[in-house]
Amino acid sequence: MNHYSIRVFNLSDLPAIADVQSAYSNVYPDAPVIPGEIYLSPAFEGNIFCALDEDGKPVGYAPLYPVLMRDDSKLPHTLWVEIKAHPESDAQNEIKDQLFERVLLRSREVTAEFPNHPVHLAFQYFPSETASIVYVTSKGCQHTESVFTMRRDLSQAIPCPQTAEGIVIRPWRMESEAEQRSYVNARSECFPEAPVSLGEWQYFMQSPHWAAGTTMAAFDGDTLVGNVALFWDEAENQKSGKQTGFTEYIFVRSQWRGKNIARNLVNAGLAWLIEHGLTEAHLEVRAKNQGALHLYFDLGYEVIRESRFYVLDV
Repeated sequence: MNHYSIRVFNLSDLPAIADVQSAYSNVYPDAPVIPGEIYLSPAFEGNIFCALDEDGKPVGYAPLYPVLMRDDSKLPHTLWVEIKAHPESDAQNEIKDQLFERVLLRSREVTAEFPNHPVHLAFQYFPSETASIVYVTSKGCQHTESVFTMRRDLSQAIPCPQTAEGIVIRPWRMESEAEQRSYVNARSECFPEAPVSLGEWQYFMQSPHWAAGTTMAAFDGDTLVGNVALFWDEAENQKSGKQTGFTEYIFVRSQWRGKNIARNLVNAGLAWLIEHGLTEAHLEVRAKNQGALHLYFDLGYEVIRESRFYVLDV
């Protein structure tokens, strides 16, 4: 049996993590290669583990992204996890087992402060990632739901937004911390199962995605009532030869629903992407969110692929 040690990630591990990801994506082309800067987000601090061989070389890693409930709801803590071993290793399951045990320990540590919630470890895979799926299901993970990636061809006509009475829709880059806090509070209100912290959003705002992006926001007077984030990955577009933008984190607060605000926000966002040279728009939506799915189909999006959540109740 080989000997592997597990330690917390440091910056010097980024090239080795990139190598593991690239080797994995060569075997499973659907699997995305995560840019290294993502792992520098405050949410990952102390939550990424590397498996080292006897020569001290990283041969696997496991990032854990905790989404914690800090309220009196019965919603679960969701800890998003990935466990990867280099596909050329002859001891992949041994490496994964050691990383899995460390992730379980860390999950108990980060949720200990808020004990009155279930704790879910969640993995997301495309159907082609067969070995990873076999591994996590062997650990007791269950396929709970699917997520659709949807595409909108921006060469097709975009209807002009028809703003509801009293609602103003405009680009909004939320330059002040007060504006950022307003956004974070509204988004977390609409997605209580996946709250975002101010620190996480501010980290995103430092990314290359945000440098070329904005949000399209709906206001009722001074009150933020809805939003869609608009951005793209210039490096990925150059690599793929496509001009793909993203329409993500779409929400409308409950009091203002039923006024076609979401439809008008997305159409305004699509028009903004066209103005900036993008030729297609992508988003992700949970398959069980039938209301959102119907809206996006009606707006001209189509499903291009499916990924699946595998969840372990710990």
